[in-house]
Amino acid sequence: MKKIFKYLVGLLTLFLIIFGFYLYDLHALAVEGNKIFALRCTEVNIPLIAYKNSFLNFADSLKNPGKYTNEQMKSFYDGYISGMRDYEPKENDWIETQRTFINRLDFKLIEPWYVKEAGTYQVQMYEGYRDEALTTIDAIDGRITTDEYETRFNDARARRNKYTDLYNGVFDKALPIHDWRKIFASVPIPRECNDQNLTIPDTSGALNTTPAPARVEDPEITG
Repeated sequence: MKKIFKYLVGLLTLFLIIFGFYLYDLHALAVEGNKIFALRCTEVNIPLIAYKNSFLNFADSLKNPGKYTNEQMKSFYDGYISGMRDYEPKENDWIETQRTFINRLDFKLIEPWYVKEAGTYQVQMYEGYRDEALTTIDAIDGRITTDEYETRFNDARARRNKYTDLYNGVFDKALPIHDWRKIFASVPIPRECNDQNLTIPDTSGALNTTPAPARVEDPEITG
C-alpha cells in the first residue's frame, strides 16, 4: 500500500508540475503576444495611418478644387508616397515577427484554436495591407504596368478584406466560449495602444465617399 501511495503521490506531483508549466507558458505567450501588438501600435500603425490620412486629404483636394492651395495638394501627395515607403519595410518586419511567434511549437500546442486562428488571419490581413502599399510603390517607380498594378492591387485589397472579416469573425465566435484558459491568458490592451494608433482609415472609394475607419483590436481573445 505504501508503494502504491508513493506512486500516486509521485504521479500527482508530476501532474501538478506539468500543469503549472502549462499555465505559466500559457500566460507567458499572452504577455509576449501583447508586446508584439504594442510594437505594432508604436512602430507600424503610425506610418500606416499617416499615409492613409494623407491619401484621404489628397483625394479630398481632388474632389474639391479650390479648397486647398497647390502647395497643400503637393504636401498631401508627397506625404502619401513617403508614408508608404516608410510603412512597407516596418510592416514586413512586424509580419515576420508575428509569423515566427505563431509558428512556435508551444504556441501551436498550448493556445486555444481561436487564438491560433486569430493569429493566422491577422498576419494574412496585414499582408494584404502591405501588398497594397508595395504594389502602389512599384507602380510609382515604374516597375510594373498599369494592368499589373490593377491585378496585384485588387488581389491585395481582396485578401485584406477577406482576412479582416475572418479575423473579426473569430472574435465573434470566441467571446461567448466559456474557457478557463482565458483566465490565465487574459492581459490588458497595451498602454502604448490607443484610438489614435489603432484606428486605420479605409481609403476604399475615397474619391467618391469617405468610408468609416476600422479599429483593429488586440489579437488576444479573452473575456
